[in-house]
Amino acid sequence: MASWYTGAVPPEVRVLSCSDVHNFLTEQGIPHEIVQLPARSNTAAKAAHLLGVQPEEVIKSLLFIVDDAAVLVLMPGDRNADAERVREAVGGGSCALARPQQVLDITGYRVGAVPPCAHASQTPVLADERVFEPAVVYCGGGTETTMLKIRSDDLRAVLSPDVRDLAAAPQ
Repeated sequence: MASWYTGAVPPEVRVLSCSDVHNFLTEQGIPHEIVQLPARSNTAAKAAHLLGVQPEEVIKSLLFIVDDAAVLVLMPGDRNADAERVREAVGGGSCALARPQQVLDITGYRVGAVPPCAHASQTPVLADERVFEPAVVYCGGGTETTMLKIRSDDLRAVLSPDVRDLAAAPQ
């Protein structure tokens, strides 16, 4: 992976929203829905509760920094990503979750609202193999009060992720 992240906020990065997600997917011809939540949600468990769906139907978009490069990792809401598996998948040395400011700088979205697409900068995407098991999934919609509803096959098509087993062992 290229080493490009310096920690500085690029001047062209602005805080993005659900409109950016909707516009991106519309331009790609991908059927989707932006769902308004009745309350703020910044965790997969809370989003699942508010939507009335199972936690594994909610997909977390997690940003990791591997060495000095960003990688987006998609995980079902009932699983945690294993940083060692992420590191091995990318072939890097060090691997850690991005800090909140890094998430905003790189994706354009705040932690808890990160969608799987329509980011401020391009990042490689890894997806846990379980992400695509439900026919329909709910992902971050760009704000803490919106979710992206999309068929998992369409999500896979628009992202072309590297699919692997990235889940940590259950505790």
